Amino acid sequence: MTKEEVLISGIEYKIRRLIQLNSELQRENDKLKQDVFSLSELVKELTESLKKAENKIVKLSLANTLEYNVGVEEGKEKLKELIEEIDKCINVLSD
Repeated sequence: MTKEEVLISGIEYKIRRLIQLNSELQRENDKLKQDVFSLSELVKELTESLKKAENKIVKLSLANTLEYNVGVEEGKEKLKELIEEIDKCINVLSD
């Protein structure tokens, strides 16, 4: 083999190797993009679940506070009054 043929052969080998490496990196990148998407969806679900749990805690805390401070029946009445007040506010804001 001549010197030029050896150089060309070496360049061809390096090009094939770069093409192979590029393909591997593209596959890895696609997999990582899919992983990011899946994890983003999981984060959304967990965030919603956390919000629901926080709302439940607030409701239970309010109910326990009302029950402790004013008793069950008076607490129910107070909640009813608060709901009516909220409904009135919503109506005023809607108009």
